[in-house]
Amino acid sequence: MAPFCILREKMKRFYSWQQGFTLIELVVIILILGIMAAVVMPKFFNLGDYRTRAAYDEVAGAVRYAQKLAVASGCEVQVQISTSGYDLQQHSTSCTSGAFATITNHPVTSNTIAGVSISATPNSFIFDAMGRSSSAVTVNIDGDNFNVIAETGTVDAP
Repeated sequence: MAPFCILREKMKRFYSWQQGFTLIELVVIILILGIMAAVVMPKFFNLGDYRTRAAYDEVAGAVRYAQKLAVASGCEVQVQISTSGYDLQQHSTSCTSGAFATITNHPVTSNTIAGVSISATPNSFIFDAMGRSSSAVTVNIDGDNFNVIAETGTVDAP
């Protein structure tokens, strides 16, 4: 029994200093994590998707605002959508006559959107005092679509 106790004591002393990682093991692990972060992380965080969704929400919100403004003011509101953004306009002299002029005091003031592709068919439409659209509209923002229903002026943006 004594030789067993001696062997056990020697084993305790031999393995007692081996707790944790060596410096080389830590450096290799940090190096592997750094390589994974550089290669894999951009695939998880694509800023283009966020930019597209932000542009989609902004344009849909601006079109909804134009429809609500037409109902609230009783005046026509024109929406123009181009490849660089959108523009909200009202008649400059009265509710039904005069040239359309850009509305400057709407909540969303940055109507230029960079980094995404925007198109609409047709690219210009008018909301009347009842909130109806002059035509059915499909707005495409980098492949994501929303529609404006002509009869009701509803902005169907999922």
